Amino acid sequence: MKQRYIYTLLAALIATACTEDIDLPLKSQGTRMLMVEGQITTDTTAHWVRLSYTSDYYETGENPVEGASVTVSDGTTSYVLTEDPQKEGLFKTAADFYGMPGKTYRLTITGVDSDEDGEDETYTAESTMPPFPVLDSIGVAVVHKFYTDVLQISYYSQEDPTPDDAYLYRASVNNFMVTDSLHEWSFTDDELFNGQRAEDEPVIYLDQEIKQYIVKDGDKIMLELSHIPYHYYQFLDDTLWEFYGSNPLSGNPANIRTNISGPRKAWGFFAAYSIDRKIKVLHLNSGQ
Repeated sequence: MKQRYIYTLLAALIATACTEDIDLPLKSQGTRMLMVEGQITTDTTAHWVRLSYTSDYYETGENPVEGASVTVSDGTTSYVLTEDPQKEGLFKTAADFYGMPGKTYRLTITGVDSDEDGEDETYTAESTMPPFPVLDSIGVAVVHKFYTDVLQISYYSQEDPTPDDAYLYRASVNNFMVTDSLHEWSFTDDELFNGQRAEDEPVIYLDQEIKQYIVKDGDKIMLELSHIPYHYYQFLDDTLWEFYGSNPLSGNPANIRTNISGPRKAWGFFAAYSIDRKIKVLHLNSGQ
């Protein structure tokens, strides 16, 4: 089973070694590749798609795609995304847009020339939004685990008996999202608990020795539970393994899976998913 709960604890490794700077004359990769990051959720908000090109190793800064045409269709209506005038390569829906579970959303990107041959390319992706997750309630408590004090966030829910479901967990404290990057997220498939009841199941730990995670009595803790497509779960898992690497006994890393299709190789993921949230006030004296 490929299951991963990402506990946001700081792992410190102290080592000493002699180092020497070595300049490696890396060759240019020659051709660019389109990078796509986008999402449609059940939230009513300006959803976004971010487009960029890959660049050579020693290049710095972003390499955004400017002037592309980006649309999202639900099979009935096509929505045109507008490029953010303050952020090149970031395309947004209207602020009143929201996704509906059960619908398949198709992303279409035109006006892209990744190989710079003067010919426009078209790229597409599809994602079907899973049903709303059922988040009954959450539990919050500061406990001593992993040799430190952590804020433990758990949840109560009945998991759908349909196999190959996947879930993403994120948390905020007083309306501030504290798990705002991939290595802080917690996500899993349902292979070990398909159709079962989750009773006070821990999914996020926030190390109380890390400044941004420190909580106090009376803080409002929110757990965000997203029902994500299984292929998006695989993409997140692949990306994290690629970032952290594997142990010496593992094989060579495989290519990260993507759902972006086009005339040339592209990388990234366009995902549609549903969200539920629950908030609980932290009472340190009672532990809940």
